[in-house]
Amino acid sequence: MKRNPILRKLLRAIAAPIKCDQGQALVEFGLVAVVFLTFVFGIIDFARLLESWVTVQYAAREGARYALTGRSDCADYADNRIGCITNTAKAATTGLYGAPGNVTVKVRSWAYPNYANPATENSAGVACDSVEVEVDYDHHLITPIIAAIVSHVSLTGRERVLNEPFGPCGGGG
Repeated sequence: MKRNPILRKLLRAIAAPIKCDQGQALVEFGLVAVVFLTFVFGIIDFARLLESWVTVQYAAREGARYALTGRSDCADYADNRIGCITNTAKAATTGLYGAPGNVTVKVRSWAYPNYANPATENSAGVACDSVEVEVDYDHHLITPIIAAIVSHVSLTGRERVLNEPFGPCGGGG
C-alpha cells in the first residue's frame, strides 16, 4: 500500500525533532542587555557624580571668595556676614538635585597671627584671619542596580583663604 505524499510530509514534520534555537537568542540578548545597560547608565551616574563634585567645590570657592572680602551687604541677610557667605555658597549650587535645600554650608575661622586650632565655628573672623567655607551635599545615584549597593555618595568641598586686611589685622583698633 502506498502512502499519500502529503500524509508522509505531515508525519515527518510531527516526528522531526523541534529546534529551539530561536529562544536562545532572546535569552542571550536579555542577559547581555542588562549588563550593557547597567554599564552605560553607570557611566552616566559617574558623570553626574563628577559634575556634582565640581559644583560643590565651586560653591565652596565662591563662598570663600565672598568671605575674604569682609562684606555683609547681601540682599537677603543685611548685616549678617555668615548668612551672606552661606547664601553665596548655596547660590553657586545651581544644578544639583534638590539644591539649595539639601546643601549644608559651614563657616569657621582661625585667629591671626598664629592660626592655631581649634577653629571658631560659625565665625568668618576679622581682618587677616583664616576663614574656611565647607559645603556638604549628598549625591543620589539613579542606576537601580548600582543604587541598591551604594544609595548615595557624600560630597564635601572646602576652601580656606585669608581675610583681606579690610581693617586692622586681628581686630585691633
